[in-house]
Amino acid sequence: MSILNQSFNQQDSCFGFCNDAPVTNDSRPFHHMLKQMPKEDALPAKVKQEKQEMDNLLSQALTKLTFEEREEHQEVIHGVKDTNIEDESLLYPALQELESHLTNTKSDSVYEIAERMDPAYVRARPFRVMFLRATEYDAKAAADRMLRFFELKDQLFGIDKLVKDITIADLDEEDIDYLKQSFTQLAGKDRSGRQVTVHFGSLLGVLDSNKTLQNVLRAQYFVFMKALQSEETQIRGIVSIWYAIGNLHAKSPKGYYEHFMAGRALPQKRAAIHVCVDDMKQSAFCSIVVKVMPAHMRARVRTHYGSLTECKYQLSTYGILPESLPLDANGNINPDQQLRWVNSCMMEEQLSNAGQSLPKAFEPITMPNQNDVFFTGGQVTNHLGNQRFQALIFDCSQAYDSGTDEMKRQIIGDIIVRTHEVGGRFLKPQGKGANKIWEEVPTENLRKKIMQAFRNRRRRLDAFKNKATLIVGEPLPPDVVFGRAQRNPGNDLLLRLIKDQSQVYESLNRGVKIRLVEGIMKTIKDQGGRFLEPAPVKGRWVEVSVDNAKERISTYFRNHRRSSKK
Repeated sequence: MSILNQSFNQQDSCFGFCNDAPVTNDSRPFHHMLKQMPKEDALPAKVKQEKQEMDNLLSQALTKLTFEEREEHQEVIHGVKDTNIEDESLLYPALQELESHLTNTKSDSVYEIAERMDPAYVRARPFRVMFLRATEYDAKAAADRMLRFFELKDQLFGIDKLVKDITIADLDEEDIDYLKQSFTQLAGKDRSGRQVTVHFGSLLGVLDSNKTLQNVLRAQYFVFMKALQSEETQIRGIVSIWYAIGNLHAKSPKGYYEHFMAGRALPQKRAAIHVCVDDMKQSAFCSIVVKVMPAHMRARVRTHYGSLTECKYQLSTYGILPESLPLDANGNINPDQQLRWVNSCMMEEQLSNAGQSLPKAFEPITMPNQNDVFFTGGQVTNHLGNQRFQALIFDCSQAYDSGTDEMKRQIIGDIIVRTHEVGGRFLKPQGKGANKIWEEVPTENLRKKIMQAFRNRRRRLDAFKNKATLIVGEPLPPDVVFGRAQRNPGNDLLLRLIKDQSQVYESLNRGVKIRLVEGIMKTIKDQGGRFLEPAPVKGRWVEVSVDNAKERISTYFRNHRRSSKK
C-alpha cells in the first residue's frame, strides 16, 4: 500500500508531528472531521467555543503529565532546555536494537530493496542515527519510520534514487518552480539556535498552485532533508510555524492528508508547533486537529489568534524573532530569502560536482541567525546580535580607552570569542534584492571594524559631552525618550497628543504647524517632562535641544500620517 494512502489511528499526532504508533486500517478520519466544520452562519459563536475548548484541551494535556514532564515540555517549547548535548552511551545499544527491529520487519518492503541495492547506504551510522534522534532513541519507532521513509522516497523519486541523497538536480522544473514560490521555507533560527520552518496555507492543505501534489511533496522533501543535513537540527529539533492569516489561507483541503503521511516518514524531530490563524474555518479545524493529538504532543502545541502583528508578538515570547516570518509589511510572502536559498543550493551543488568549494570566510550565507553581527556601513539596525555587540562595546569601552595596545588586542579577541560562543558571526552584505547574500568578515578586517566601533562610541560620547550635561539615573515618568525601542509614560502622552491633533496639524500651513508643535512641547513640560535621548554611556541620558525636539515631534506627525494611509 502506498504510504501516501495509508490510513492512521486517531491516537496518532498530525502535521507529521506524530508518535509512531501502529497504523490501523481505519478510514481517513480527516474527511469525517471536515464534515464537522461549522456552517458559515454559526461560525462566530462556534469559533469562540472551539477556541475555549482547545485551550482546555491543551491545559488538560499538561495536567496529565508529571511535574517533571511539564517542566521539560515548557523548557523545550521555550528553547531553554539544553538539547544540544547527546548522550553517546545511548547510541550503541539503540543502533543494535534498531538493526534487530529492521531484520524482523523489513521483509517485502522497499527498505529491503534499498538494502540489496546499496547496503552501505542504508546501514551507514549517520543515516541511522538521524532516525534515532527523530524518535528520541526509540529504536522500534525509528525502524518503522525508516520503512516509511524508503516507501515515500520510492513514490516521490522512483526506485533508481532510493540509495542516493536527493539534490536539487533531482527535482524537475515544476518542482523547483514550486520551491521558489516560498510556501515552505527554512526561516533561520530562533533565539536558542533551533531551526525554524514556516508553512503557508497551514491546516487545510496547500495554497492554490498550478503544480501537482507530487511537485509540492518533492519540493518539501528537499527542504526538510536539506535542513536535516545539520546534526544540530537533528538533535535539537525543528520549530514549525503553520501560518494562515490574511490572504494566506488554503483555499481547499488539497493534500492535507498526504502531507501528514509524508511527515510521518521523514526523520524530523519537532521541538514545538505554533499555529497562527485568523480565519474562522481555520480556527475551528485547528481545534478538531488538536483533539486527535496524543497528550504528549498537545503539550508542545501553541495556537495564536489575530493579525500578523499580534501573532509576531506572541511568537516572540517563545524566542522566535519577528523577522523569522518572511512576510512584507502587507502580510504577503516575501520570496527574496527563499530565492537566495535556492540559488545558494544550486551554486553549492555546481561547485561540489566540479570538485570545488569556497573558502569558509567567503561561503554565501542566505539566512543569518539572530546572534550574527551585521556590518552595514553605518545603517541603523535593531538586530539582536548587533544589540549584544554594542552592549559589549559599552561594557569594555572604559578598559579599552585606558588600556595598552596589548590589552586592547585582548579585549577585541574576547569580544570575538564571546560572539562566537553564542553562535554569532560577523557578516557583511553582498549584492542587493533577491541576489543579496552575506559573507563572513575575514579575521584581519574584523579587528579593524571592532576598533572602529570603539572609536565611533568615543566620538559620540565626546559630541554629547560638548552638547549637554549627561543625566544620571532613569528618566522620570513624564519624560519623552527619543530613539528606537524607547518607551516611557511620557512617550505615551506624546503619541496620544499627536493622534488627537493629527487632523489639525495636516490642515495647517508650515509656518503655523510649528506653533502646534510648541504647544505640545509646553503640555509635556507642564507635566514635568523633559525631552531626552540615550547617551553613548550605559544608563545615562542627555536632554536634546529645543530645535531638535521640535524636529522630532514633526517627524512623529509625518510618521503618523504615513501609518494612517496604510
